[in-house]
Amino acid sequence: MFKLERGSWPCCLEEHQQDWTARYIVARSQNPAARFRWFSEACYHAVRTALLEMTQHHCAFCDGFIGSESRETLEHFKPKSQFPESAFDWENLFPCCDMCQSQKREKYHAALIKPDRPDYDFDDYFICNFDNGEVAVAPDRLAENQHAAAITLETYGLNLPMRKKERLRQLRIWHAMGNRAELNEFAYRYFLSR
Repeated sequence: MFKLERGSWPCCLEEHQQDWTARYIVARSQNPAARFRWFSEACYHAVRTALLEMTQHHCAFCDGFIGSESRETLEHFKPKSQFPESAFDWENLFPCCDMCQSQKREKYHAALIKPDRPDYDFDDYFICNFDNGEVAVAPDRLAENQHAAAITLETYGLNLPMRKKERLRQLRIWHAMGNRAELNEFAYRYFLSR
């Protein structure tokens, strides 16, 4: 996971967050199967745009490309089914690829790593294996960090075979391009920048 710097709330979300959250909670209390929806398509697009700019069109979790290789979807870090009070919380929204979203689904664990945490640093949790493309739990870190890394790797399926293979492919291209390479033009930036 690449370290992210979260910007300010989009104005439309900041303005409507409390009202929309209350409406969603009421709908869920009346019908637990009530589906989540954005109450403004324009605000949804503004939020999505801001989040994609935050990640340079990469998935917040695996760092693969969004838009060209995956739909531009938004992930509720804390699932809205379990945390309806966070459904419209800016700090709970991330751009996410189809693969990470299909792996995570409605799972949540308090130890999951948020890539926009001010104190998040990849090296405090993970190591990269440049022989097989795997991202692994850093063996010499705090037990708490190791636990969080293991939960995060499993929840998002970050070591699925195709992901390890693609990391190695991106690494070969990165090295072949040398100083002509721009890191943000690659997937798996956390893997390449080590």
